[in-house]
Amino acid sequence: MEYDERITLLCEQIAALVRPVRIIIYSVKKTPAGDLVSFKLCVIVREHECDKIEQKIYLTLECEVPFDVLVYSLDQWNDSIEDPDSFAFRGILNGGVVLYESE
Repeated sequence: MEYDERITLLCEQIAALVRPVRIIIYSVKKTPAGDLVSFKLCVIVREHECDKIEQKIYLTLECEVPFDVLVYSLDQWNDSIEDPDSFAFRGILNGGVVLYESE
């Protein structure tokens, strides 16, 4: 699936800024005419200071379209996706698309 260039650009900027393991897009809102209104990203990182990383993203990067970022450490992510009732499993893993994955 092809995404709006603003989503792609922000994803690239996040990847350069925090070196995540993975970035998943799990929500895209559009007008009836198809214009992008907002989007949500899940950023999975190796570090455990998720709050600081989330703040760094919001304070450093800008996008003309409103966006939300949810940051998980890799350990938190792996634990969360083991629970089929968790938001990570149902809302992100099964409803999202990986936009970036480190090698």
